[in-house]
Amino acid sequence: MLINNEVANVTASAGMVVYPEYGDNADAIIRHAETAVHNAKDAGGNQTSVYSPAYSYALEQRFEIEHDLRIALEQKQFELYLQPQVRSDGTVVGAEVLLRWQHSLKGYISPGVFIPIAEQSDLIVDVGKWVLHEALKLLHELPAPLTLAINISPRQFRKFDFVYVVERELLRSKVDASRLIIEVTENLLVDDISDIIAKMQELKKSGVQFSIDDFGTGYSSLAYLNQLPLDELKIDQSFIQSIGDPNKEKLVETILSVTQHMNLRVVAEGVETQQQVEYLAGHMREVICQGYWFGKPAPAQEWLARWQK
Repeated sequence: MLINNEVANVTASAGMVVYPEYGDNADAIIRHAETAVHNAKDAGGNQTSVYSPAYSYALEQRFEIEHDLRIALEQKQFELYLQPQVRSDGTVVGAEVLLRWQHSLKGYISPGVFIPIAEQSDLIVDVGKWVLHEALKLLHELPAPLTLAINISPRQFRKFDFVYVVERELLRSKVDASRLIIEVTENLLVDDISDIIAKMQELKKSGVQFSIDDFGTGYSSLAYLNQLPLDELKIDQSFIQSIGDPNKEKLVETILSVTQHMNLRVVAEGVETQQQVEYLAGHMREVICQGYWFGKPAPAQEWLARWQK
């Protein structure tokens, strides 16, 4: 379409229902068609989707989890866990903050279930603010120079007041900002790169560190990475699990080479064997490991208690 001499590309998503198999009246047909439209949009949009009863179940589950997430925030059902980040010689340098949800009725709900649902709405912003607030309280109790890394969703990072929120929490907590590592995924880079750089640079003035999480699994652009004020790259565990396979190890070596050229710290996720530790130590002067080989995630207060003895 041509609007004010500008070309606007218009796409559409459509939901369809087989009649009368999945609806014998107008209300049911329209309701199911709307469910099919949601499915088409969730799949990326600009496509069609034919209604299936499974869609209704999935949508109901999504709405139920979203509703329960709001209650969880109000009732403080969330808990922070910490997983150590360790040098290959066994020296603990910090930890990653992980979110856990113990539902009052349903018990433990995996982050793999509720995080994607939260990310589809502004709920992830409220959850992220809570995590940041609680993590900085933990950091205040943790002896220096140990660091804490927290994940920030793209939706939260894009908020206009993101920098203000982080700086406000840092002032309240009175912790050294350089001990906070903000982890973002490569998917963040598909948006306005200039805005991303500006926000990072503003927080860097306070001392905050930045890390690219799950490196190698998303949108990778070395040109963009070189523009970002990064301190660290976090190698996704899928690459670490490939250690032992000569063909796949080349990918790990390439990533390690990139980090060395960019003068970045390296954190390897999913380290589970001595072989993986030795391989990483043999290919990098200093690498930080995170995984079951050095410690499973544990409730934050239990983790802190080890350092307060």
